[in-house]
Amino acid sequence: MKKKTGKTVVPVEIDTSLNGTGNKEQKARTLDGKSENDTVAPENVPIAVLTTSKPVINTKSSKGLSQQFLDLFWKLADKEASVRLTASLEIIKHIESALSTASQLNYTIGRLVQGLASNRECARHGYYITLVGILKALDDTQLTNEIVHEAIKNRLEAEGNKKERIDQHVGQVLAYGALLKSGRLTDKEEMHLVVDQLIIGSKIKNYIQPVAYGFLEELCQQVDAETFKATVWPLLKPELSLPWEDQTFDTLNLLLVAQSKFPKIVDKRFWKETFGSSSISNPECFSGLTTLILTNSASGDHPLFTRIATILFESGKLLDFWSDHFDPALESPTNLKSVAALTMFNSLLKIVDNDMVGKLLVKSIVSILVTILQAKDDSNFELADKTLESIKTVLAKEDISPDAQISIIEQLLTLSGHVAFDKNTNTRFLANVSFSLKKETIVKIVEMYRQFVNDSSRTQDKITLIQHLAKLISHPAMQRDVEWKASQLVFLAQWAYFTPSASKVFSSAAKETFHRALDHPCKKLEDLSTFLSKSFHHVNKLVDVDGEITDEVKAYWRNIKKVAEKIQKKKRAAKETDSWTDQVFLVLYINMGFELLRQPALPSEIITELDTCYSKATENSNKKTKAAKAKQLETPEDPHWLEVVTDILLSLLSRNQHLLRSIVVSVWSLLAEHVTPNALQQVLDVIDPSKKDTPLVDADEEDEDLEESDLSDEEESPNADANEESEIEEDDGDDEFSDGMDEEETITDKLRMKIHEALGDSAALTDTESVDVDDLSDGQMERLDKALGSAFQEFRKARPVRKNVNKLPKEGTALMHFRIRCLDLIEVLTDKELSISLSAAAMMPLLSLLEVTVKEPLQKPLMDRTRSVLRKLTNIRRFSDSKDVVMEDLVKLLQILFSKPYAKKTLMPYISEDIVQCCSFILRCTLHLSRVNDSTNGQKKSKEPHVQVDGVYQLYRSNLSKFFLKRDSPVPFGVFSRALVYPWPDAGFLLEPLIEYAFGPAILKNRKLQAVQLLTALFRNSTALSALGQPLLTKRLHSLLQCSQRVVEEAGSDSKPKYLNELFILLRVVLLCPEVAKLREDSPTSGGVGTDDGELWKPFKDALAVFTAKGLGKQKDLKKNHSMLARLMGLALDEIEPAQPCSGGSKRLTSSSSPEADGAKSTKTTTNGSKAAEMTTKKKMKSNRPGDKEKKEAKKRRMTASGEGFGDVTFAQVDMDIDVAPEAEPSSSVVAQEKIGERKKRHKDSETMKAGSHDTNGNQVEHEVVKGAKEANSKKKKLKKKDQNSTDKVSRHVPTAAEGASAESTTPQKMKKRQTTQESTADDRREQTTDGTPSPAKKKKKRKSTID
Repeated sequence: MKKKTGKTVVPVEIDTSLNGTGNKEQKARTLDGKSENDTVAPENVPIAVLTTSKPVINTKSSKGLSQQFLDLFWKLADKEASVRLTASLEIIKHIESALSTASQLNYTIGRLVQGLASNRECARHGYYITLVGILKALDDTQLTNEIVHEAIKNRLEAEGNKKERIDQHVGQVLAYGALLKSGRLTDKEEMHLVVDQLIIGSKIKNYIQPVAYGFLEELCQQVDAETFKATVWPLLKPELSLPWEDQTFDTLNLLLVAQSKFPKIVDKRFWKETFGSSSISNPECFSGLTTLILTNSASGDHPLFTRIATILFESGKLLDFWSDHFDPALESPTNLKSVAALTMFNSLLKIVDNDMVGKLLVKSIVSILVTILQAKDDSNFELADKTLESIKTVLAKEDISPDAQISIIEQLLTLSGHVAFDKNTNTRFLANVSFSLKKETIVKIVEMYRQFVNDSSRTQDKITLIQHLAKLISHPAMQRDVEWKASQLVFLAQWAYFTPSASKVFSSAAKETFHRALDHPCKKLEDLSTFLSKSFHHVNKLVDVDGEITDEVKAYWRNIKKVAEKIQKKKRAAKETDSWTDQVFLVLYINMGFELLRQPALPSEIITELDTCYSKATENSNKKTKAAKAKQLETPEDPHWLEVVTDILLSLLSRNQHLLRSIVVSVWSLLAEHVTPNALQQVLDVIDPSKKDTPLVDADEEDEDLEESDLSDEEESPNADANEESEIEEDDGDDEFSDGMDEEETITDKLRMKIHEALGDSAALTDTESVDVDDLSDGQMERLDKALGSAFQEFRKARPVRKNVNKLPKEGTALMHFRIRCLDLIEVLTDKELSISLSAAAMMPLLSLLEVTVKEPLQKPLMDRTRSVLRKLTNIRRFSDSKDVVMEDLVKLLQILFSKPYAKKTLMPYISEDIVQCCSFILRCTLHLSRVNDSTNGQKKSKEPHVQVDGVYQLYRSNLSKFFLKRDSPVPFGVFSRALVYPWPDAGFLLEPLIEYAFGPAILKNRKLQAVQLLTALFRNSTALSALGQPLLTKRLHSLLQCSQRVVEEAGSDSKPKYLNELFILLRVVLLCPEVAKLREDSPTSGGVGTDDGELWKPFKDALAVFTAKGLGKQKDLKKNHSMLARLMGLALDEIEPAQPCSGGSKRLTSSSSPEADGAKSTKTTTNGSKAAEMTTKKKMKSNRPGDKEKKEAKKRRMTASGEGFGDVTFAQVDMDIDVAPEAEPSSSVVAQEKIGERKKRHKDSETMKAGSHDTNGNQVEHEVVKGAKEANSKKKKLKKKDQNSTDKVSRHVPTAAEGASAESTTPQKMKKRQTTQESTADDRREQTTDGTPSPAKKKKKRKSTID
């Protein structure tokens, strides 16, 4: 080997010297294109230049290979796996192709083998999978193993420095592994060589051993027992028969694989001689096995752990090994032991049963786990977190038993030394897994929590546990266990109020936790009342013996106890339907009793009011007759008890406490079905912005609101008053502004005086002059700094504080939240079946609140909540009753809604959809009330059509007129479109004005379009149309068709396509309308009102034909709807010719027409085949490529030859006109023969063209064309004779009556298509010149058809 003159690093997968003879320095020079005489690169040259530059392939073996193929090898080392895989597949395709050579194959194998020694990040992955793929793709005849061995010998020779030699050994192991992986090791000698080389390579470095032994493990799985015993085992036995202290994870794992596959070869005698025991599951091996696991390191999860765990678990000795040997060995854990222990534990969790997991959580494992979790910066934190997730997965299994869950949780909490496991490990393990716990597990956890709280002195841990305990009270598994939940609540109450020895911090936390546990502990209100009753009963025992509670509180408590006992006795005897009142008061009383323990002031007032309400409620329930109940409700002296309870609920709701909010919502859900209008009005007064007296507003705020309301009233006064008031306001504003300016000037003057005092002698300078600091000494500068600093500091303190305009004031925020909570009560009502009076009463305040908040970004939460509740309210479809509402009230509400857009024009972009919802809701209420009134009064339907609810109809009609006649009408279009879709009988009477608005000359174009859309919606409404009656509907339909006919006839190029499109949609809907279809079925009525449907639609049908003939309607949607309407009316679009400037009747194709006219018509009436022909006549882009002229000439000659012989063929004697008499038509057999002949001719022509287009060589194409021309000439006479015979047959044939009938049965469309095809063929032939080329007139016609 030559001596190195310079140090360079070259990636070994780059192909430099394929024979492997040159040294590294020579290879580096070859990469840069240098010879051996060139100067060697100095040592200070950056290595990156030599390692990353793409080499110029200039070696002997790469000659003849494309650069594109060579670049694929660079992509094998790309970091993206997809790029590597694509490059690998491309290389394999190149090698498998028939164009691949032996030199390319040899180069590829050598390059891939050399790349296995690369030290780049992803190079070995790409080169290895490509080598394995090629070895599997090619058989022994295409690629022998000797080529691979030769490449390993030449390319992976261990040379260079130590690192390079190690890389070469890694490459050798991978190369031999590729041979093994591909299944090519069939020869025993070759197998012996590969196994020997893998064993040698595994001893070079520790990190090579897992790779080499992985290949050996796969070899053991491939070979049979005889081959293993004769070839493999003699080489493996010396390497595996090692004592425990010399064993590694890889050797023991391979030994276990060999034993499981070949138990008769690796038998018990071998185990006895090697380890002193017949099996690894015997206790004699446990000590050595423990030492092996805890003293060796492995990267990742080694398969040995799973293999050992499986053997020990199946043998039943796992717990003996784990508790007697493995756990004691972890008393002083190191980092290596901790990793091995957690890895082994994770492997066991995948195999063992659920019941055994708790037994595997020994103290050492739990201690290691908690220690790593507490130190989050530990390098093994990810492994510990993975272990915790594995335990969580076991606890969340559906088939796990409660005992198994209890065992796991108990081991974690007790052995870790921290019952507050989540707090001490900085995790949320118990919080996340608690939802998967069984009922028995929760009971056990709570017992452990309570014992820890009673015995421990660690305050923070105790606070954490009682907080988790409060969450477990509302656990889904414990919902119906009311007794257990009550006992836990009493436990919290005892530590909160009745344990003097508890610290102040813990007692305060227990109070908060106690009241939080009262928040929604049960889903059903019946369970809630039972839970509160039992809790109150147990807490009552503690109140009686407690000496710190005042006598006043005890008096209220005894009162609550008395009422609660009375309600419970009454509850046992009362019916379920009457128990809702007792449940309401019981929930309120007991919750107020628990509130007495925290803040006695508020509950004492509420309890007094509850006593009065309860007495009234019980009096009402004792009255027997309905009349007495009604009289009680109508008593004007005292309000109904429901109203008082509602006032109590609102006062509780004004408190910013979630518990009180939950209590109110729970009680209100019971009151919802019995709420009175006055009680609901109390809630609506809170959210109504026009009402200023809310529970959150004090007297001062009321005065301010009154002033603001006065100002707003004055702004709405007449102009003169408004001007006077505006002047006063401006004066007031000027005064305020001047006061502010005076204040600012005063502060500025003080600042100026301070600055003058600070400057001293320099203060006499004018404002335009400045102080030269260079003239000041250091002492003067220091004094000046202090003086100026104090002056500006006082100025900053004296400046007025600016208000934050991006935040609501405190009172405004509290009011907003209070209103949001009140909206919860209204939302509860929307889930019930309300009466029309209550739902209509709640709508207007919600809409008013939405108007106030919709443009206030700071009140967006309130706006969103209001809109959500309003949508729910207006979507109510069922009503409980309609007793307390009259039609006039609903009409007034609708009138107010219609006036909203005019009064709130600036708000319409924000609330237009809400106005539409409200109008639709009132319309729905009126229809429901109308049906109820009709059924109650027993009115019979009148034969004459009439308006049922005149007030609603007149409102809609008048506002509809304003909408179309006024340019700037603010009423949303959706108000009318939604009403016409709804099954409203009176909507049919809007048909007459809508027709006028849709076609009136004075209506704006966009309004006309909207009127047509409304007509379309109306004709889809069968309820509205049936209310009109057939005579009136016929009259309106006649008017609509007359107007539509006029529009279609007057349509031109300047017509609006969107309007025409909507008009065609309308007419199509009218044609398909069931009510219009009834007009066709019924016979004409007397008096001349009824009209035949054909006569009614005929004028419009003619107008539509004229519209089609004009060629209008090119726009996509218009063309589509026009076609659909035409087909629906029976118009065939292909029969209608565009308008011609000649006189005469309708255009028809006849046999006597001139050839020129026939050709023009056939061009216009072609089908899909003509479109394809037009595509071929389009001009192509000019090209200057060589050979194009020859191609064009060859194509021209080919077309000439294919068309030769057909110039004299004519079908002039065959009369194919659609209007010809049946006896002059040919029979179907003759037509079929003609069509078959034409199809054969076209097939031969296409075959000739395909044959000539297979090769791009001009000479060969010309030869094929000449050959085709000769064949055409030879068949010329035969074709003429055949055509003449077919013509004679047609002229001699006289159809019979049956044949005439069969010919008549053919559809006009098929006859039209057949005639068009034959005439166009004849015309094309006549317009050709004698030499077969198309005439100039024909070319001109083709260009014109292309342009069209």
